[in-house]
Amino acid sequence: MKVIGLTGGTGSGKSTVSAYLREKGCYIIDADKISRELTAKGGEALEPIRERFGEEVFLEDGSLNRKKLGSIVFNDNQKLKILEGITTEIVIRKTLEEVEKLKAEGKQSIVVLDAPLLFECGMKDCTDENWLVTCEKEMRIQRLMSRDGLERQSILDRMANQLSDEEKLLLADYVIDNSTNLTKLYSQIDRLIERVKNEEI
Repeated sequence: MKVIGLTGGTGSGKSTVSAYLREKGCYIIDADKISRELTAKGGEALEPIRERFGEEVFLEDGSLNRKKLGSIVFNDNQKLKILEGITTEIVIRKTLEEVEKLKAEGKQSIVVLDAPLLFECGMKDCTDENWLVTCEKEMRIQRLMSRDGLERQSILDRMANQLSDEEKLLLADYVIDNSTNLTKLYSQIDRLIERVKNEEI
């Protein structure tokens, strides 16, 4: 079984790559999904978040106001690190537990750890190799403005609080360019999957 780390900056199209990998039979461990479960109503990360950020980031029903919290942390690198510190340790533990379970079962050939902060939080050390999804900056900005209705400056602030593509390139084993079209994107992914499968023979 090979464990592949998949990451990419906001708006790069990492989710599109992850979805295609799932279609191709790869087992996806979604770090964002695990994190959302931790911060869902009743999740174990809510109380530490309340202690550090106050009641203002919660809705009347006690659930987390993700938009409000996002507007706070993505404009303040120190607060972002505090939030990441609350959730990262638990996410890594749960991820490693799932990887070990899959190894014990021996049913999966390729397991993909889909994690936007793969490099930032040290999860790259949990993988056999790491793939980086990249895209031209302006294209990323336009995607996020269209998809999430965010203002340009808000997007730039979020990007500034993540490692740059240049920094990530130094840590990645393979790069997937998502600046063109789906046909070319899928072709790159197919070649990577084929290589991994051939290495296992």
